[in-house]
Amino acid sequence: MSKTKKALIIAALAALSAPVQAQAQTPGPLAPAEGIVIQTTGEVRVKPDLATVQAGVVSEGKTAAEALSKNTPALAKLIEAVKSAGVTLGDLSTSQIALTPRMTQPSASSSPQARAPKIDGYEARTGITVIVRDIAKAGPLIDALVAAGANDMSGISFGLADEDKAKDQARDKAAEAARTRAEIYAKRLGVKVGELVSIVEAEAEPPVRPMGDTRAYRMAAGAAPVQVEPGEVTVSAALRTVWRIEK
Repeated sequence: MSKTKKALIIAALAALSAPVQAQAQTPGPLAPAEGIVIQTTGEVRVKPDLATVQAGVVSEGKTAAEALSKNTPALAKLIEAVKSAGVTLGDLSTSQIALTPRMTQPSASSSPQARAPKIDGYEARTGITVIVRDIAKAGPLIDALVAAGANDMSGISFGLADEDKAKDQARDKAAEAARTRAEIYAKRLGVKVGELVSIVEAEAEPPVRPMGDTRAYRMAAGAAPVQVEPGEVTVSAALRTVWRIEK
């Protein structure tokens, strides 16, 4: 290869590598993890406007068919009670269908050798979930379900039909707390808070009050009416912000 050709190849390689080197030397934008990283949560407490009730029927039988045959008409009575309470079909859904064998363990005295458990019958369990949009009607609905034959009340929870307004209030609190906290850290560490370079909204828990225990309502019809106290629900918004550091 001639000297001239070698010189041209070397020059071409140098021209190609020059932009890469220049790019590597140029400082890039601040990485999201660099700077003052703040995580905040804003919360507001509001009165709920809907309740969710879970109820069901548990039936037993010697055979699976017998247990299910007892359960099906009993569940139909619950659904009829819900409809009679004025609940729309869109707020009523089946939440559980289960058929489980009931096992028994033979006693040790019946045989000197260990024996496997045997099926002694079956348990059919069905459940429904009902959204009550007038919380004042939640107690009477539970009474009606028990009167209709419900013998399994899983619980009651409270929430909001529209959480947007409360959610925005929680966001305002999270944003205000982010700036305040960044300035506190900067002041303590002898620096200044620069521009905001990253905002990430994290997923927060839905605004549902923890479910109350309604097992005490597995009772016969004619007992004292159920009183429901909804209290308040907490709506929260979580925020992650990154601020530049200025000295």
